[in-house]
Order: sequence, then structure tokens, then C-alpha cells
Amino acid sequence: MEHILAVDDDPQIQKLIRENLQVRGYAVQVAPDGEKALDIFKAQEFDLILLDLILPGISGIDVCLWIRQRSDVPIIVLSAREDEELKVKALDSGADDYVTKPFSQADLMARVRAVLRRSKTAVPAQDGEIHIKDLTINLKAHRAFAGSSDLHLTRTEFALLAELAQNQEAVLTHDVLLARVWGPEYRDSNHYLHIYLGRIRKKMGSGLENLLETVPGVGYILHSANQ
Repeated sequence: MEHILAVDDDPQIQKLIRENLQVRGYAVQVAPDGEKALDIFKAQEFDLILLDLILPGISGIDVCLWIRQRSDVPIIVLSAREDEELKVKALDSGADDYVTKPFSQADLMARVRAVLRRSKTAVPAQDGEIHIKDLTINLKAHRAFAGSSDLHLTRTEFALLAELAQNQEAVLTHDVLLARVWGPEYRDSNHYLHIYLGRIRKKMGSGLENLLETVPGVGYILHSANQ
């Protein structure tokens, strides 16, 4: 049974989310604010966090950053704001998905299933290591290194880099990467790739970031040597 923590200061939304998740077999705990959410998170392991951004006290963004520094548990952000800047900020803070309020329960449940499925399958099953200049991708340990420095990739970041590394010098289209890493439900979410690959480039550092090339309007390619 998967355990989910739902963080929202609206009691009606709390109740709606909890009841819809419980009837589908999930174990659910709720928190009305960021401080309580962190207290609960410290005391128990969860398979997924549903996180409102606008919370009393500690903001949802700060909660997301705190959790992401310590865990790669999937996080779905719930927000009443649709502006692109906030969406980018949430995803850049480590969120795995962004759902705008008001949302249908069917849509939210589909996102929950997709994120939980991805968390179990995003990491490649193959063993061994891939070496590209000073970049090492350990498929068995699910870790990547620049020289001897651990890149500290999240589960999704690692899955994305590993997918590209196993297809070096091949252009992987937006649709292919989104379907393989996020799932078929995300084929139109090209902005996810832009944000995640930007984070991967930043973690790789200036000596390796040029290995990743953007093919405008098409997709991405990981080179076996700097271009």
C-alpha cells in the first residue's frame, strides 16, 4: 500500500483528496501547513507528497526545497495560480508535477498513478557503467558522477540522463523522452524537459554541460565528446 502525504490548508480540499485516495486503496495523512507537513515527513516515509504552494507559515516552495534536499520522494504541486513563472519555480525546486486548481478528481488520480508508476520504473534496470569523458553514469547504483563528484541527481533527473546516455549521438525527440521518462500522459509537456535538462546541465558543470545538445524544435542529444 502506497503512503501519501497531502498538504493543503483548505479543509474541504483535504477531505476531498483524502477520501478519493483512500477509496482507491492509498494510505493518506494530511497536514494543514508546511510546518506540520515537515514534522510528519520527518517521522514517517511516504511514497508521494501532494503539496499546495500557498500555505500559512512555511511556503510550499520552501517545503519542496527542504524535502528535495533530503529525499527523492515524488512531489505533485497543487496550485490555484497558473502563471508560467511559478510553475517553473516549483519544478525547479524539485517538484515532479504541477496541477492547477480547480482540478478534476479524475485528472488528479491519473497524475498520482503516473507519478507513482514513474517512481518505480524511472530508473533503468540495466547494470554496469557508462563513461563519457569525465561523466560516469552507474546504472546499477542509480548515481552519476562528474569526475569523483556525485551529481546528486533526483530519480527523474537520473532516468532522463540515463535514457540519453544509453542512446548516445542519437537525437531523442521530445515525445520519446517524455513518454519514456514521465509516461504517455506527458507528451505535450515539453517545458518539463527544458527545466529538468537545465538542472542536469547545471549539476554537470561547465566542463561537461556541452555534452548535452538541444536540437531546437526536435529534442535532445547526448554526445560522446564535447562538440
